[in-house]
Amino acid sequence: MSAEWIEFKGKKIIYVNYMGMNKVEMTEMVKKATQMILDAKSDEVLSLSNVTECFFDKDLMETIKTQGAISLPHCKKAAVVGVTGIRSVFLSAANAFWPKSRKPFDTVEEAKNYLVE
Repeated sequence: MSAEWIEFKGKKIIYVNYMGMNKVEMTEMVKKATQMILDAKSDEVLSLSNVTECFFDKDLMETIKTQGAISLPHCKKAAVVGVTGIRSVFLSAANAFWPKSRKPFDTVEEAKNYLVE
């Protein structure tokens, strides 16, 4: 449960791990991750979010859509892990709203490989 810069195959990736967070924690982490992306002062950010076993509702989805509209223009590529069930519906809805979409993957390793290729 964190937002941090990691290195993978010589490239920096912002890895935001929402696993197990409640709605309040996720809302705060979404805003923190957006600020970290803006602080990078680059339009080439590689972004990876892990939403495995996370809770989503309409209010949280609105925060995610709003923050994504701010941060995604600065991302070269964005990936997300843990998109199953209702989360896939939320991702499809958010991707329709965002200027760039997040690509879903089954594992963190698959997502990292996609981001650096």
